Amino acid sequence: MSMSALSFDAIDAMLLPDQPLMEDVVDLHHKVMVFDEIDSTNDEAKRLLEQDDVADGTYLIANHQTAGRGRQGHSFYSPADTGLYVSMIRTDPDVLHPGTLSKLTLAAAVATAEAIEEAVGVSPQIKWVNDLFYRDRKVCGILTESVGWLDDRPRAVVIGIGINCSTTLFPEDITDTAGALTSGDIDFIDRNRLAVALRSRLLYWTEHLTDPLLLREYRNRSYLTGKEIMFERDHTRYRGIVKDIDDTGKLLVELTSAIIPKSRDQLLALDSGEVTLVEY
Repeated sequence: MSMSALSFDAIDAMLLPDQPLMEDVVDLHHKVMVFDEIDSTNDEAKRLLEQDDVADGTYLIANHQTAGRGRQGHSFYSPADTGLYVSMIRTDPDVLHPGTLSKLTLAAAVATAEAIEEAVGVSPQIKWVNDLFYRDRKVCGILTESVGWLDDRPRAVVIGIGINCSTTLFPEDITDTAGALTSGDIDFIDRNRLAVALRSRLLYWTEHLTDPLLLREYRNRSYLTGKEIMFERDHTRYRGIVKDIDDTGKLLVELTSAIIPKSRDQLLALDSGEVTLVEY
């Protein structure tokens, strides 16, 4: 298995192939920062936001995270040389409109799936709401964080994405669920190309949150539709079949069992939370 080394020059050349490799040229569009090692690209993005002048679309890329984070306080395993870990800062008020803010994670998921298809040649599915699966293994996690609030919208949003490109050794607690994009027939991944494709798709979809095609693309890649899941709500455990994803991104579940008998056969709309596949 071979992997490309992450390189600012290589990424810069792909972004601006007709321009000299100068960081001030990149700054004219969107700033790109490449780290060999960092604690967390999301944390670094939030540190940058403590400064006054952070360009909208600033893009941070890391080869290794020592303290990668996922949703609900979980860690995200981010070893060196085998993954791609990025964060994008969005400060454009139109992107952060309160009416579409909840769709940013959906947009990031579609953008990541499309970037992987373009740069790697495999088609992952989206496990609602923020994970990507390939060959029934989690290969990507997404963490979207709001930073500060100005009236009815955040000052900024940081979108963090971690992709297991060729990772084969995982901590014991995720060995049974985590996987990599190279688990199939892929024997080489150009992480620079993947980083560039991901940046392009993120910029596009975060600026097209009202496009009906976004939800269509998300639904078409749904990993859970038609499958039975378990989840908790109001301290009650439920089981149900995933029927669809509605136009606001909520997961529609037809309940099959629950502690409360009267809840049987009801259609429930989930807007957040952890869901687990029922395995037989």
